[in-house]
Amino acid sequence: MKIEQELKQNKFRSNVHKALVNVMFTNAWISDRFRFVFKNFKLTAQQYNVLRILRGGYPEAMNPNEIKAVMIDKNPDLTRLCDRLVVLGYIDRCINDENKRKMNIRINDKGLEILNDIDPLMNAVQSEIARFNGFRSVSA
Repeated sequence: MKIEQELKQNKFRSNVHKALVNVMFTNAWISDRFRFVFKNFKLTAQQYNVLRILRGGYPEAMNPNEIKAVMIDKNPDLTRLCDRLVVLGYIDRCINDENKRKMNIRINDKGLEILNDIDPLMNAVQSEIARFNGFRSVSA
């Protein structure tokens, strides 16, 4: 479906404006589908992103700066995000071997399990997006 039909609007200031509106609309559409998945696991998109990053570094721990550098959304307060993930039992904090005043973060077995539970649902969303946009689905 065309953006004009989705928004019931035919006038845009320019093709660039139309493209930007389309990108914003598409972002919201995709984010809504992912948010539905995360809600079922009582996670936010940012928390999922941190878990995903930590799984990528597993079994090594990561320091907060390493995590923040590769986060999709760089705005969240990483300390609070991690506090919540510790309370949920998905990550552990550990002493940084190089600087005892700093903490590293590592995903634990429960965190890995929750990601394994989320993965099939994320794959289904990716397939839905691929079908909607006419793209061939690619496994992650």
